[in-house]
Amino acid sequence: MNAQSITRIVLLGVVGIAVAAWAVKEFGPAKSTPAATAATSGNQAAAVTRPDGVTVINFHGEKRCRTCIGIGTLAKKTIDEEFAAEEKAGRVRWDHINFDEPANAHYVKDYGLVSSVVLVTLWKDGKEIQWNRLDGVWDHFDDEAKFRVYVAAAVRELLNQP
Repeated sequence: MNAQSITRIVLLGVVGIAVAAWAVKEFGPAKSTPAATAATSGNQAAAVTRPDGVTVINFHGEKRCRTCIGIGTLAKKTIDEEFAAEEKAGRVRWDHINFDEPANAHYVKDYGLVSSVVLVTLWKDGKEIQWNRLDGVWDHFDDEAKFRVYVAAAVRELLNQP
C-alpha cells in the first residue's frame, strides 16, 4: 500500500464517520428541552385521584423519539379541537405523565405500559371506573384523520357512559 491509498482510506473513514454523526443527529431520538421537561413536571398529579369526567393522558418516558412526541402533540390537538366544549365544562381533561420518574413508576404496572401511549380514563366519585389504553395510536400515527377518529371514538365511548 502506498501513501496515496492510505490517505484515501483515512479520508473515506472520516467522511463515513461525519455522515454517520449527521444521520444520528438528524434522524435519531429527539431530546426533551428544559422547557418541555418543566412543563411536563408541572402537569403531573401528585395524587392518583382525579375529578369526575374523562381524562386523556399521554404517558411517555424521559427520552422521547420524534414519533412519541408527535403522538402526544396529535392527541392533544384532537382533544382540543374535538372536545373544546367538554374541556371548557370540565368533562374532559388532558394530562401528560413521564412514567420514568420514580413517583410515576406505578403507572407502568397499573396500566401495563411498555412505551409511550395515550390512555383514556373515566372517573366518578373519586374512583377510576374504566380505562382504555390506546395502543393503536402507533398504528394510526401516519394517517392524521384515522388517528383523530380513533382517539375521539375512545373519548366519546367513555363520555357516554352512564
